[in-house]
Amino acid sequence: MPRSHTYRFRIEFGDCDPAQIVFYPNYFKWMDIAALHFFNACGIESWRQTKTAQGIIGAPLLAASARFVSSATYPESIEIDTSVMEVRGKSFVLRHVIRRGEMVLVEGEETRIFAIEDPVDPKRVKAVAIPDEILAQWA
Repeated sequence: MPRSHTYRFRIEFGDCDPAQIVFYPNYFKWMDIAALHFFNACGIESWRQTKTAQGIIGAPLLAASARFVSSATYPESIEIDTSVMEVRGKSFVLRHVIRRGEMVLVEGEETRIFAIEDPVDPKRVKAVAIPDEILAQWA
């Protein structure tokens, strides 16, 4: 079974639109935050650490999608369950399920890579193979 991590937090007033429901881009922000917490739970303490050890500067986003099921408002507590859904060579897909209690609010996916600075053009990044020690954490 793939490793999963749950990130919990409370929705704030500023996360909502004038109708007092969560403004939809916030869900993408929260999925990004949940991804970082997932990486931390898998032993990646910081991108500075991976840059020093392996040259990896981060896990850039290639694609993101969401299916909005139900709305939320403040000051509700929600949680995001994050897991690796698929590994595709150098890229991988994270699945995020955002819930309020048992109620699913949003189902999302992010396609990401692990990246190094491109040796030819340091202003660009280059995908690298997912390190074995990280893959082992996902199994």
